[in-house]
Amino acid sequence: MVLGRIFRPTNRRVRLLVGLFLAGLFCIQCTTPTSATRESSLATALEGEIVGRNAPAVLAKVDRLARKDHIALLEFCLANYSGRIQDYTCTFEKQEMLHGRLGKLQTIQVKFKESPFSVVLAWVKNAPQGDRVLYVEGLRDNQMIVRPTNGFLRSLTGGSVLREPDGAEAMQSTLRPVNMFGFKRGLENLLEVYRDARDRGELREEFGGYYDVEGRKTVKLVRYLPATRDYPAWRTDVYIDLEYLLPVRIEGYNWDKKLSSSYTYRDVKFNIGLTDDDFLPEQNDL
Repeated sequence: MVLGRIFRPTNRRVRLLVGLFLAGLFCIQCTTPTSATRESSLATALEGEIVGRNAPAVLAKVDRLARKDHIALLEFCLANYSGRIQDYTCTFEKQEMLHGRLGKLQTIQVKFKESPFSVVLAWVKNAPQGDRVLYVEGLRDNQMIVRPTNGFLRSLTGGSVLREPDGAEAMQSTLRPVNMFGFKRGLENLLEVYRDARDRGELREEFGGYYDVEGRKTVKLVRYLPATRDYPAWRTDVYIDLEYLLPVRIEGYNWDKKLSSSYTYRDVKFNIGLTDDDFLPEQNDL
């Protein structure tokens, strides 16, 4: 009897239960994100994981351009880099299809300075013909210093040789010469192809979503090009770091839909104060 009185429904209890039920439905409806809500809140959600320099407004712009205008986003990245970055070190990984075969993944320690354009590449894994390269634009008739990987050849050459960075011999073991290395010239090259394809009416671009690349938050751009011209790849995936606003990974796929190139920047340290002395041969075992 006591239990019956406790659980016997009354008009007041019914009204209360119905009210609570409807309130719960309202809360669920309000808290279930629509696609528009997810997109608009994405930049804010990511902001907490990114250096404060890139405010939510910047991330929202990156998100909008990644969905609608890759060229404008790459131009934004280039403008952000120019005049702000003087030098950097990093670990660079690359894998390329040469002579119809995909080569082994190469790992390279890099020192880079913008002015004058200076690069040191020191292979730590799967070196090609040379395991160390030094190039300083304007010096040595714009030739690079190469240390042969083979010890016997190294002894015959006195330790190193001079070679044209984009000469026939050098291009036997790479798709991109050392004088095209780096974020700035990489962006310029991407933009050149994008603009050419756009002007010809052959550009197809897609928003690729958000990804982690070596622990970095990135947004992915996907570009498709036809096989009717001398384009570098059928599909190119560009991963823009949301803090650096720079492409930290670029992957190319040929018209057989196979990986033809992959380039990744890891452990990048910007503006560490590299000087011309850091690019002397004697400072780099050359």
